[in-house]
Amino acid sequence: MQNLSVNACLAPACSMHKKHVVTVEGLGNTKNMHPAQEILANAHGSQCGFCTPGIVMSLYTELRNNPRPTKHDIEDAFDGNLCRCTGYRPILDGAKKFSVCGNDCNTCEEKDTCEHVDIEDFGKKNAGGFGVKYPDELLTFHSNASGPKSFIFENKRHKWVHPSTKSELVALKLTKNTFPDAKIINGNTEVGIEVRFKNQYYPIYISTADVAELKTMSVLDNGVEWGSLTTIANLQKQLKELIKKLPAHQTRGFEALYDNIKYFAGRQVRNVSALAGNICTASPISDLNPVLVALGAILTVESQNGGQRKLPIREFFLGYRKIALQKTEVLVSVFVPFTTELQFASAFKQAKRRDDDIAIVNGGFLVSLKEQDGSYIVEDSCFAYGGMGPFALQAKKTSAYLKGKVWSEGEVKTACKLLLEDMPLSGTSPGGQIEYRKTLSQSFLYKFYLRVADQLPSLSIAENVKSALQEIHRDISSGSQVYQESKEAGAVGKAVVHLSATKQVTGEAIYVDDIPKFHNELYAIVVGSAIAHGRILSVDPSEALKLPGVYYISHQDVPKSDHHGDPNMIGSVFHDEELFATDTVHCIGQMIGLVLANTEAEARAAAKLVKVEYEKFPAIITTEEAIEKKSFFPIERQIITGEFKGEETDRPLASATHHVEGVARMSAQEHFYLETQASLVVPGREDDEMEVYAGTQNPTETQHLVAHVLGIPSNRVVCRVKRLGGGFGGKESKSVFLSCGLAIAARKLGRPVRCMLSREEDMAISGTRHAFMGDYKVGFTDEGKLVSLELDLYANAGYSYDLSIAVLERAMTHCDNSYRIPNMKLHGRLCKTNTPTNTAFRGFGGPQGMMIAEQYICHVAEYLGKTVEEFINFYKENEFTHFRMPLENVFLERAWKELEASSEFHKRKQSVEEFNRKNKFRKRGITIMPTKFGLAFTARFLNQAGALVHVYIDGSVRITHGGVEIGQGLHTKMVQIAAHELGVPIEKVFLSETRTDLVPNTSATAASVSSDINGMAVKNACEQILNRLKPIQEQHPEFTWEQVVKAAYMDRINLSANGFYKTPDLSYDWASNTGRMFSYFTYGACCAEVELDTLTGDHIVQRADVIMDIGRPINPAIDVGQIEGAFVQGMGWSTIEEPLYSPTTGFLLTRGPGLYKIPGFKDIPVVFNVTVMDGVRNTRAIHSSKAVGEPPLFLGAAVMFALREAIKAARAEQGIGGYFRLDSPATSERLRLSCVDEFVSASKTDLLPGEKPWGVPL
Repeated sequence: MQNLSVNACLAPACSMHKKHVVTVEGLGNTKNMHPAQEILANAHGSQCGFCTPGIVMSLYTELRNNPRPTKHDIEDAFDGNLCRCTGYRPILDGAKKFSVCGNDCNTCEEKDTCEHVDIEDFGKKNAGGFGVKYPDELLTFHSNASGPKSFIFENKRHKWVHPSTKSELVALKLTKNTFPDAKIINGNTEVGIEVRFKNQYYPIYISTADVAELKTMSVLDNGVEWGSLTTIANLQKQLKELIKKLPAHQTRGFEALYDNIKYFAGRQVRNVSALAGNICTASPISDLNPVLVALGAILTVESQNGGQRKLPIREFFLGYRKIALQKTEVLVSVFVPFTTELQFASAFKQAKRRDDDIAIVNGGFLVSLKEQDGSYIVEDSCFAYGGMGPFALQAKKTSAYLKGKVWSEGEVKTACKLLLEDMPLSGTSPGGQIEYRKTLSQSFLYKFYLRVADQLPSLSIAENVKSALQEIHRDISSGSQVYQESKEAGAVGKAVVHLSATKQVTGEAIYVDDIPKFHNELYAIVVGSAIAHGRILSVDPSEALKLPGVYYISHQDVPKSDHHGDPNMIGSVFHDEELFATDTVHCIGQMIGLVLANTEAEARAAAKLVKVEYEKFPAIITTEEAIEKKSFFPIERQIITGEFKGEETDRPLASATHHVEGVARMSAQEHFYLETQASLVVPGREDDEMEVYAGTQNPTETQHLVAHVLGIPSNRVVCRVKRLGGGFGGKESKSVFLSCGLAIAARKLGRPVRCMLSREEDMAISGTRHAFMGDYKVGFTDEGKLVSLELDLYANAGYSYDLSIAVLERAMTHCDNSYRIPNMKLHGRLCKTNTPTNTAFRGFGGPQGMMIAEQYICHVAEYLGKTVEEFINFYKENEFTHFRMPLENVFLERAWKELEASSEFHKRKQSVEEFNRKNKFRKRGITIMPTKFGLAFTARFLNQAGALVHVYIDGSVRITHGGVEIGQGLHTKMVQIAAHELGVPIEKVFLSETRTDLVPNTSATAASVSSDINGMAVKNACEQILNRLKPIQEQHPEFTWEQVVKAAYMDRINLSANGFYKTPDLSYDWASNTGRMFSYFTYGACCAEVELDTLTGDHIVQRADVIMDIGRPINPAIDVGQIEGAFVQGMGWSTIEEPLYSPTTGFLLTRGPGLYKIPGFKDIPVVFNVTVMDGVRNTRAIHSSKAVGEPPLFLGAAVMFALREAIKAARAEQGIGGYFRLDSPATSERLRLSCVDEFVSASKTDLLPGEKPWGVPL
């Protein structure tokens, strides 16, 4: 019996026949949790909770299969899971409670995770036991079954054929007119993607999951033969055992294969995907095929009428997705020969992310040598590459050149040049990254040479290159969280577990799409524009409407007019976006209409039948294009200070003895909240009422705009929000469009309407973080004192305003980061492009402004030949920012100095320098970086909040406020505040959801101030009630809370209060640059250390130390989680994540988790230390706390600047000095190409006139 974790989204229901399916709900519930659930909840390992069930099941599966896991096993168990909120650290810390540490109990500091803990005993503490019992019925079924176990399922559209023997399988492929073209699947990991994302349709599936004959392994005299249906996970285990048992020289090829399997997809995919599927799919970036080609694998194929035949895999791939397998044949086995004494093999892979990522380039390498006159001569070789062509290509010219040559560095470097002929990528080749891919192909071959040379006794390689032989080693992650819990009485300041955590780990938490289906409910699918810019000539839904139960909604169904203007025009600031496109479309994915049907599947099928004809117009995609074509929105912003305010604003300032000019550019970032945009609209039976269950950060705007498009008053619309599965700003304004569209449909049809966007739809239409570009000129003195900054700032807004003005404003107010610059001339513009409107994202322009600041700081430092920490221009107490805000309680220098000491920065910097002197192709970098983030909505009217508090006769309390629970723990903090103010236990206070009929006119949950303003509103409501109860408490001091409440009720005292708060003293005028823009600032700093492989661009974050001034936290554990999550998200923004668009069509190329990568479990810092600064106060927020959601995000960019230091060391190794431009994100591509060497120089590829690259960033 096996316990396997699988991806539910890819596992067909038919494949579950005769299997016991265990989901998170089956492990336990809130009243009786499984230990895996309980530990993750108590470890603060769940924030928004949408990813939590999958993480729980990965942990459970590991523990079922391995009751005594090591910490390494625990970390490996999550290689197929993602989380966008936590930063992963608390998940790992909690899960590692199950691990054996291997230390002596007398010295081990982790008594609950030592090797003497019996995990099974731990599980027995839970009434349900550690594992879910396998059903007796299935045991009986399997034990009693005899004869063939084949079966067939079918419906009107599909047939599922499930053979159980090889002979049955082979026979099926010969069946006339039916099965030769049937799709053979094992784990559905490839076909499932084709059907879901590539609109493929296959009427017949042949499932091979139970053909046991093809899952065998046979060790032969000259190699090992695997059955073709061996899963990748089992292959991985078997290779590991073979490597242990067989002579080392025989298993070099197996080691190469094992090395690439480690990074093959995620565990859930490896558990079900088969060797045959990966080979026969013939993917050009298969992780296995290049290695199998290099090793000279032999394939055995079989057909019923032709018997068996052998095929060398080197002759198997004929073209893109074309193989030498006839329709009637089945691949039955794969033979991999042993390597001989002088045969050497290796495999390489480079991707955006360490785990669960497709290769940019991968390779399998084999060389056969003979010894001759003290040298080693190449007898034969095979170098096979993935990612360099339409299939796994062999470098035949390179191999031919090396044949008969001495295996030496000089010959191999000469051969590297021939690789460029073997792998002739043009500047427009699919996949892009042309120069990087060419560079990697050479780097891999050179690394292979080094590996082989190191194993040959008569060859020696220099000590300073040996670190390049293997991938960068990553230790088990660890870290610390330093904070002070309040010692005072009351609930505030305590590390209370997120109040929804137990529901989230048990799968009981309700999100929009979990709401049970209403009677007569319809499902909606968006019909979006297929072009980036053009005129709609016609829309024809007639074919879709022929299907039963299908409806089509468009602009024609929107009321024609109301007293607020055109109902089809909506938007957050200006109503400048059409709900449904009428005449012109401005980006791919812009909503033209909705198709509705009884089920999602029916609606999707019908939506494909809607025909739209267009007249195409030229499209503008990138920021540079918009600047060149002067495509700007009319509203601009500028700030001019100091000497620039004079008449001669273009003259150089006398006090600045030096100037540098440059460009800082940063790409967009996808929100990648785990729960995509979702809404459910339920029409009322009378008075035009409408109830909206929305996944939104902005219930009031949802309410108002739904009312607007329907032409009804807002008092007829109620928006309800239970919780979101992440938001990060992406559900502040863009979520409203979906709700408005569904409302039109619900109103017209009189039926509830639901929609949850697919990941690809969501990414295509919901907008991103704004890409920014800054042209700067900085003046400074010999000592590095900053004198002036001239900055032209450009933000790619997309096709409409949305919130872009405010994003631009915040970028302009943060382009100083933490540095005082007395003379500034800033000009900000919004670029209008034919891309989805970009929107709010955690930081809201602040990180972009600070990124530009750190770029020009680096430029100045390198111009002066200094390091950035050698000259500090920090703001000081009572100084003014460039937007005239006075600075109070400035903790910048304190944070910097404390971090310098606690991180041992100077000592470690010396160690880094020593490491770099000793290693040629590995470089480390370390840096320290500050942040200063302003807190308040820049729109003054938004800085207000309301709350409603009810006290019931039994003493229980129910509160509601205007904020939304996104995962940030807002509801938990509000409950803590209410309990604290009322002097009752937390358990007395209940908070259900956010509703616009209970707390009206709320501001969006955004700008990191929701705890500040809603907390004050809750406090205000509680104070009103307490003031009413005060006479009773004074008269009866012996009364309990319950007695006081009961007495108040009997005395007819109002036990309900409506609280309100508005942030004081806020006002700012852009025209005059006067007034107070922010309530206060949050300060922090980060020290980051990285290690970089300069031959590939691969890197790891060895350590990150973060210190934050967040006042006195309402809940320090939740706030630490926010710091960690923000840091990792900022690290992703600045090093990994980059949306790419087609420059010719405007199509988003990086749609979905397969092509867009966020940081995973093994991308976080190996050592991750977070400290909450102690002893600081903030008089301008609730209980002296400070906002924490956005301020830490920019500190993740310290990783990028540490990588910059590593690149500097690599360039110095090559004799290259001076400033160099490094755009954000610092992807592996940019990192490698910045480490200029002979391979990079040889890979230079220019576009021909009129050509455009495959993909471009915004």
